[in-house]
Amino acid sequence: MNTLESKNINLLIDFDSTVIKDESLELLSEISVKNPDDKTKIIHITRDAMEGKIGFSNALKERVSLLKSKKSHLKDVIEIIQNRLTDSFIQNKKFFKENNSNCYIISGGFFEIIYPILKPFNISKNNIFANKFLYDKNDNIISIDGNNALSKDKGKVEVAKNISGQNIIIGDGYTDYEIKKFGFAEKFIQFSENINRPILNSLSDYTAYDFNQVISYIKNNF
Repeated sequence: MNTLESKNINLLIDFDSTVIKDESLELLSEISVKNPDDKTKIIHITRDAMEGKIGFSNALKERVSLLKSKKSHLKDVIEIIQNRLTDSFIQNKKFFKENNSNCYIISGGFFEIIYPILKPFNISKNNIFANKFLYDKNDNIISIDGNNALSKDKGKVEVAKNISGQNIIIGDGYTDYEIKKFGFAEKFIQFSENINRPILNSLSDYTAYDFNQVISYIKNNF
């Protein structure tokens, strides 16, 4: 039974550090980046972007430029991530499968990684919004699709404005909060099972430490 549909509720869910325990670009860097300083730079840029200290668009481009990755590396990182899904997301697999039509993934991460991970949860391709890599003729990752809204600052806001209903955004970062800030979500649930960013604590309507708490909050408040 789709309990979300009956209440006209959509869950807009972040991917990195929410559906999975880690940041996927950081995991990819562990495979492809040889220079330890570049790995550290990627971690620091990610942190600053998620805390709203720097613009997301420039942060994304800078991290991708440091990756030195190939298309073949994506298969390797997907295998790693399949064992790094958030515990409570797995525990609530039945809920997400039953409510899949009202669950949207909105991520600054990459579709090529996210879609294979979420196939077992029956979340439609059409409900997954994420960036896409650009490759050269040798399948080296050279950039990102700059026409994709999610490659730009406030990209999640642009995606969310086209999803009608009572939207609830669930995520760990400032870019998730922006959806509520600009009026395209009823509530911002700060997801802190994997990481708690204190800078967001006062901005959230509710801090959830797992998806059980997310589901309980929705049932009790809508």
